[in-house]
Amino acid sequence: MFFVNGSSMIILGFIGSLITRSIVIAKKKRNKINVSWFKELIIFVFIIYLCMVASVTLFPLPIGFDFQNVNIVHSVNLVPLVSIFNAIDQIGTAYDGDVLFMVSLILRNVGGNILLLMPLGFLAPVLWGGFKGFKRVVFLGLAVSVTIEILQLVENIAGAWGRITDIDDVICNVLGVVIGFLIYSLILKSGEKYQIKRLQKLSL
Repeated sequence: MFFVNGSSMIILGFIGSLITRSIVIAKKKRNKINVSWFKELIIFVFIIYLCMVASVTLFPLPIGFDFQNVNIVHSVNLVPLVSIFNAIDQIGTAYDGDVLFMVSLILRNVGGNILLLMPLGFLAPVLWGGFKGFKRVVFLGLAVSVTIEILQLVENIAGAWGRITDIDDVICNVLGVVIGFLIYSLILKSGEKYQIKRLQKLSL
């Protein structure tokens, strides 16, 4: 068995995105269709972002199966918040009582999972009108997070090390999506207020 590094996913995504978007832009130019360079930039950023999410959550990717390493019982947590509370309980005892290291570990784990899908809550409504509603964005974030956890479970079965399918990750991911959407909503409302004030000034 060997593993594919996550950096290859980002490189392939970068190259593939440049090629595909260049083709799309060339076709639009040929058909005399206006190109929104801002939207093209957002699409490019979104594709790279998805590749980065995949590289962080699914790589290194095991090639081949090693069922001798399967330990499903210890690699799945379906009880909400239990892993976070267990980690908090270990502060002062784990890692030879290194409190700062344990606190930083918890913050990196929780904060990392919140930040992971925060851009999704912001970028999805920018790119697609169908995701301008709160419920749809949250459902999208939930679907993406659950898909990641299922794929991590499959990787664990395949012999990947360090993969935990955890409901707490899903909770933090969805929270990140909510925060991202709230940021989008605040920026949108600020932009609308600016436009209204600008129109009022022009009408005077």
